[in-house]
Amino acid sequence: MAHTQPHAAALHVLSNFERPRQALLKWYDGVHEVRGMPWRKPYQKSWNAEEKAQRAYEVWVSEIMLQQTQVATVIPYYNRWMERFPTIRDLAASDIDTVYSLWKGLGYYSRAARLLSGAQKAVKELGGRLPDNAQDMESKIPGIGRYSAGAICSIAYNQCVPVLDGNVHRLLSRLLALHAPPKAKQTLDALWAGASAFVEGAERPGDVNQALIELGSTVCKVRDPACSSCALRPWCAAYKRQEREGSEGQGAIEATSPSGHEVPDIEELCTLCEPLPVGAPVTAYPMKAEKKKAREELDIVNVIEWRNHPSGERWFLLVRRPEGGLLAGLHEFPTAANVPVTSSSSAHIQIADSLLSALLVSPPSARSFPATTLHGQTARRSTSQQHTSGDPSPGSPRVAKIVPAGDVLHVFSHIRKTYRVQWVVLEGGSSDAPPALVQKPDLAAFGAAMPKTSKGKPPGKKRVKASDEAHGTPGAPVTQWVRMEDVAEANIGTGVMKIWRQVRALWGDDGDGVRAD
Repeated sequence: MAHTQPHAAALHVLSNFERPRQALLKWYDGVHEVRGMPWRKPYQKSWNAEEKAQRAYEVWVSEIMLQQTQVATVIPYYNRWMERFPTIRDLAASDIDTVYSLWKGLGYYSRAARLLSGAQKAVKELGGRLPDNAQDMESKIPGIGRYSAGAICSIAYNQCVPVLDGNVHRLLSRLLALHAPPKAKQTLDALWAGASAFVEGAERPGDVNQALIELGSTVCKVRDPACSSCALRPWCAAYKRQEREGSEGQGAIEATSPSGHEVPDIEELCTLCEPLPVGAPVTAYPMKAEKKKAREELDIVNVIEWRNHPSGERWFLLVRRPEGGLLAGLHEFPTAANVPVTSSSSAHIQIADSLLSALLVSPPSARSFPATTLHGQTARRSTSQQHTSGDPSPGSPRVAKIVPAGDVLHVFSHIRKTYRVQWVVLEGGSSDAPPALVQKPDLAAFGAAMPKTSKGKPPGKKRVKASDEAHGTPGAPVTQWVRMEDVAEANIGTGVMKIWRQVRALWGDDGDGVRAD
């Protein structure tokens, strides 16, 4: 297959951005209200410092919400957020549980935690305002990188700083016909330079940046770009290449570069681009990134229920995750993470025992565990295992049953999780209230049940304690019993909600029995 010939590095530089910028803004002025984004407001030169800071807060919230999330999904979340936290001081005075309750369903919960911590830092250290320049914004506010700083400061403060998100990356790669490894530093430097040129000296840098994002999102799409209606088509090197190679013979192409000019001298050649076959369409840009395969992990999830008697009120045990790492600060059912895929049914029962011993002030006796059938195997604990929990306290509940609930698949950006779920039912105790819980359990107690980490080492005690100190709102419990009807309303992630639905599928119409096969 014939490939395009080498070309000049100058192909990836637009010498004059004024005309394309004017065309871009003219197009944007006619479409900026079409999608009804409540955070889009024209910049007003008459704004005072406080009004600019308020706009910065509004743009910040919208930009964080829009990360990895579609506009239509974000709009109702943004409106609810601004009703609850109309100013950065209102947000700073809140707590992580309230913030997560508003964020629930939006995913990537660490974004919400960073908004809260950023607001608290701004109020405590910066006079209740976000910085008015991109450099300070990026260095002083947690969770804000170069893109977000550029978006906020160009829109709210009219600073001439660029943006480069996925949409602008794709748009500029096509505009400049840059077919190079998309995450390589040299590629990103070239694209940032192009984005900077668009806003340099602009009277409306915020609108220029929003126009680039909007054009990339709605016109210069990943598949089926609407080139015929693109405001930047006259300057698009990828489009020109597609049109030229579609109408000329191969012999006429091979002696020229993608720009249609003579092949340059060797010192002027582009060293970034990878070859493309002759006739490659606009959608060949940007070069496809090599995707990393998500690692596979198996978690044993224990949906622990307590009832005083078989027909009593039903309560479920939730544990709060540490504030750092995956799903930080959210609640989940007690879980042993990343266990060996070869773990047996009896090992799963041992995991349940270990978790109960760590989480309950008076855990069930090992002797209270029933002979339980899991996946067709009867698992009884050995005599030595039965003595690991010691004699039960008079008020200890007993384990009525452990029922397998099957597997739930949940895919994160970098992990493919299989949750192997078991329903653990406790009954009885010293009162009509659920058994007392260890409010800040020593997570090192999970060591016997918890598997090795992905590096093959068990989690260290020092690391666990550091995480444990970061649990949620100061004074908030790490463990809690929740009534059955309130579980779905707790601060749980999408994966835990899948688990909850799967366990409920085990129950009969009255929610009490196990459905017959």
